[in-house]
Amino acid sequence: MMKATLPYSTSLLLLISTPALAGKPLPPIEPIMVTVPAGSFAMGSTESENTQPVRTVTLPEFSLGKYEVTVREYRRFVEATGFEAPQACYHQLDNWFIGNTPGSWDNNSLTHNEFQPAICVSWAGAKAYVDWLAKTTGKPYRLPSEAEWEYAARGAATSRFYFGNDPKHPSVCQYENTADLSGEDELQRTTNSSYVNFVDGFADCVDHATYASVVGMYKPNPYGLHDMLSNVAEFMGDCYLDNYNNAYSDGRTFLSEQCETRATRGSSWHWNIWPVTQRGGMPEDFAGAAEGFRIALDGQAPKPGKTTRQFEQQLAFAQQQEQKRRDQQFAYPQPVTNLRLSQTDGTTVLSWDSSKEADIFGYRIYRNYSAGSMFELIADNVFDTQFIDANASPNVYEYTVVAVRRNLQSNYSNLVKTRGTALVVPGRIEAEYAHTVTGANTARTSDTEGRLNLTGGGGIAEDAEIDYQITVSQSGHYRLSYRIAGPRDGKGFSVKINGETVSKHTVSGTGGYHDWQTQQGERVYLSAGEHTLKLQSHDTNWKLNWLALKRD
Repeated sequence: MMKATLPYSTSLLLLISTPALAGKPLPPIEPIMVTVPAGSFAMGSTESENTQPVRTVTLPEFSLGKYEVTVREYRRFVEATGFEAPQACYHQLDNWFIGNTPGSWDNNSLTHNEFQPAICVSWAGAKAYVDWLAKTTGKPYRLPSEAEWEYAARGAATSRFYFGNDPKHPSVCQYENTADLSGEDELQRTTNSSYVNFVDGFADCVDHATYASVVGMYKPNPYGLHDMLSNVAEFMGDCYLDNYNNAYSDGRTFLSEQCETRATRGSSWHWNIWPVTQRGGMPEDFAGAAEGFRIALDGQAPKPGKTTRQFEQQLAFAQQQEQKRRDQQFAYPQPVTNLRLSQTDGTTVLSWDSSKEADIFGYRIYRNYSAGSMFELIADNVFDTQFIDANASPNVYEYTVVAVRRNLQSNYSNLVKTRGTALVVPGRIEAEYAHTVTGANTARTSDTEGRLNLTGGGGIAEDAEIDYQITVSQSGHYRLSYRIAGPRDGKGFSVKINGETVSKHTVSGTGGYHDWQTQQGERVYLSAGEHTLKLQSHDTNWKLNWLALKRD
């Protein structure tokens, strides 16, 4: 039987609700700082164009926040200044972030206590905070430069990361709040989201944090800094440039009069660990749930004052409470083994070996809409070791199965894939019936007809390739039509038959991603028989619901 404890939110409320003295604003909470020694390092990497040229950077001694700035610290700033923080944020999840929705640094669906990093603040909000902190304390606090961050994140280690070389190694959960099994479990159950086939998957370990964690819950790097490579990505002081051609060799912040984008560094809770050299950029007004910041200062770390020491004690208590919560979590089940698939007359039958763990409650079945896309739950509370799917589509897609214990699911089993069937021409081809897709994913359509469409982060990608297997009943010319939605005119796509380009089709803007139009393309000649029809995209910002080929 688990020991009952005071609810985490209640205990924190008792801790942080001390009112300010009447008529006197509370002083700022100066950050807990770590001194980073002076040194030289080779900044950059040949793995990406925006991290070149690799060059030697020499840095003087400087200080960096031991932790990312928390909600508790940011609250002091807003209450003292009346700063108008963003009131909309990319923070709600539904098959990943659903767009800019109402929410702020102290009122968003992914922040649950005062000691998580302050998110939904934007670069402008982070800069306003450090400027206020510097003015109020008389110490020139600032955002770090990219060079300082990369140097500090390396932690003087010679391995790829300060904890080793593999970003997915099970030990990574001891060091960073990264994409992991606990995140996958929670995301699938509550938001219909998945790390699988979303960029680079997740680590096969458990860090017990679904979103941004209370700061400092993981082991520090060799410089004593926490959460450098994950938890939230961090805003830098630099303007973002496409390369290092004009960057300083002394590691100073790079500024420009025309600064449309600000640099970000580090991964976050919804990605695997990135190389320390990897760079990102965000507009100054972008506010999201995966971005925060930490503080930098020239020279040695200052001696902490009374307010900082009080905050340190409060944070230590919050960390203890969070660790108790994590220690009480149940173990995750072992993965299902030997998943098999058979297909007969349009029916797909799955079977697998029974779990050897005695307390397994049942199984969940996942399927994607096309091979290589994100998995979504199609059946829960399955008690047998067999499942029949009578709703098979003509395209190629995959299944996987997980074991469930106390609502915690195991890692995924091996994947099994359907054969798919050829689509008859003349006729209409649903976009999601592709046998292979790269550069696009499947989502529910907003069109008046059809279930699904192909899309992506900015619509179908510029270099996307979408393959269909077709059977042409009669040789002749066919007219292609396609049902699309997009905000602007675009270069469209080429049609290839068995690898040979037979036509090119532009797309006209429809007014938006939810304004659908059927557009006509060129004639193509098709010979009778089976063929591979490939759509090769030449532009972004368009979505596809279906295409049709009719005799012309």
